[in-house]
Amino acid sequence: MEQTKDWRKTKQYRELKKSMLDNLEARGILEKAYTDKVDEYLDFWVRRQELQTDVAERGLSVMDDRGRITENRSVSLEIQVARQMLAVWTALGFKDDAAKSDVPGGMDDEL
Repeated sequence: MEQTKDWRKTKQYRELKKSMLDNLEARGILEKAYTDKVDEYLDFWVRRQELQTDVAERGLSVMDDRGRITENRSVSLEIQVARQMLAVWTALGFKDDAAKSDVPGGMDDEL
């Protein structure tokens, strides 16, 4: 049986965690309540990576135990995990930060 990749030991994971914590620190909210939410988000991120890997390996449809073709459950689970990730992302204020930094028309408006 193939061993599952430990996503928590990847460079992607470390960079994402550092980026999120740096953002919280810059906003002066590097407190336990917020860092716990970062950990929660990263737990979802790990699950999503595992689900995406499963879909990439087994496909959108799989054979059930009775020999019938059925949807790979990882597809719908990934959608649910992504929704939860967005909820945590929003709760941490990252969605608002992104909206504030997205200036319509770019910097060329002041000519």
